[in-house]
Amino acid sequence: MFDLSGTRAVIFGLANEDSIAWHVARALKKAGASIHVGYQQRFKSRVLQALKDADFAPDGLHRCDVTDPAEVDAFFTAVGGPLHVMVHSIGFAPLETFGKPLSELSSTEFSQALEISAYSLLRLTRAALPHLARPASVIAMTYLGSTRVVPGYKVMGVAKAALESIVRELAAEVGPRGVRVNAISAGPIRTLAAQAVPGIDSMLERYAEVAPLRTRVEASDVANTALFLTSNASSKLTGQVLFVDAGFSILGAVG
Repeated sequence: MFDLSGTRAVIFGLANEDSIAWHVARALKKAGASIHVGYQQRFKSRVLQALKDADFAPDGLHRCDVTDPAEVDAFFTAVGGPLHVMVHSIGFAPLETFGKPLSELSSTEFSQALEISAYSLLRLTRAALPHLARPASVIAMTYLGSTRVVPGYKVMGVAKAALESIVRELAAEVGPRGVRVNAISAGPIRTLAAQAVPGIDSMLERYAEVAPLRTRVEASDVANTALFLTSNASSKLTGQVLFVDAGFSILGAVG
């Protein structure tokens, strides 16, 4: 559907074959793009094992802890330019934060969630800018919990709200340089990160019953939208949050 030959992309957040970043990487590669993946050291063995059996292979695999400025700089130095796409599919909060009220979080727990899930987009974009082509597309992943109270999502909702605000601010800031910044708000998907949310299985079952399209969202659906945001078909779209959620976000109440 999209020909991305000659496109170079960097993708962050690939943890295993169930992650959204994995499906985005696969879709971009299948469309002809060259992809470089930044992985967190603790997921290295898992990523390597998954790629061993995959039907695609990244053109580069580089260690990159987004909380470490030195590793971020080393990543972009190794990958070089020009870069046409950057995908930020990162979200993290300490496991214990999902089981306590937001008002009881320590400043350390709160700061860690915000730094990894939201501020990292700023850090990565700053490091990527010298290498980004004109035009280029930056894509972040978010969720409805940024604007609604979702049981069990807790501080991640706050972090995603910050991420979406950053998307808008960045879009205005880097737009004159030919760089577009958008976010995809996906419906709930059973990823490694989602497993930390209490009641995720029942949430997924209920979702398919009430979403307007009467279906769940798959990571491949999000990957298809990422393809669109990568392509010239979205050349005049920036600062937006695109919902890929089978219509759930339009509902005012769930019966």
